[in-house]
Amino acid sequence: MKNLLVYINPHKHFDADGKRYRHNSTLVKIQIDNSLDLGWKKEDICLITNFPFTYNGVKAIVLEDDLYCPFRPLSTKTLTVSYLLEKGMVSKGQLYWVHDFDAYQVHPFRESELSLDNAHVGFTDYGWSPKWCMGSYFFNSDAKDLFGWIKETIYTHEAEDERALSSLTKNNTNNINDSIKKLNITYNFGMRNVGGNYEIANKPLKVLHFHPYYKDNRLPDTTLNCFMYGKNELNMPLMSERLIKIFNEHGIQ
Repeated sequence: MKNLLVYINPHKHFDADGKRYRHNSTLVKIQIDNSLDLGWKKEDICLITNFPFTYNGVKAIVLEDDLYCPFRPLSTKTLTVSYLLEKGMVSKGQLYWVHDFDAYQVHPFRESELSLDNAHVGFTDYGWSPKWCMGSYFFNSDAKDLFGWIKETIYTHEAEDERALSSLTKNNTNNINDSIKKLNITYNFGMRNVGGNYEIANKPLKVLHFHPYYKDNRLPDTTLNCFMYGKNELNMPLMSERLIKIFNEHGIQ
């Protein structure tokens, strides 16, 4: 399995202007350190950027600036996945886990436990909502057509990737639903409805998806306090001591 991270930005550096991109120079280092600590090989951590970057033995693969989606920046990651598939940069028979910089693996997982079978992609929903979530998902080289349809829908309707995917699956365009497996929320455990999502998630939680610097008025406290210090409906920290240590080493506590 490959661990895929994507960051394409016209500013050509991680801490670009704007709230959405702030602190990514820290988060990318947390991602790499966490992955190595969990046993990922350096050569299996695929960091895609549009500028040179190396950290802890992981060197970015530099691609074109025009992969950035100016009208829907959050769709850039999915458009880059489509590009990799189109250009044959995805190894045949290899599974890829692609995820946001604020989606952190907590415990190891194996390809066999996903049981994708004949599906080419594994997505989760939001738990509290049946809408597809594309912050953490799995795909293989046979997903080329599927991501091509998503790409076409993004550009045709200037839609976010999740809305594009929802539109395609709602109408089962090109029998797209046959290529998708819905995965348990444990692979993309987000910030909302922590109590309810915890009930339906397979344990131990595999991926926590939260930005440590965000404050959401729908949450009882900051996202970091919710996940690190247990200020949530469960009154229980969701991060492992191992992951907390890595956050602390990068000045987040």
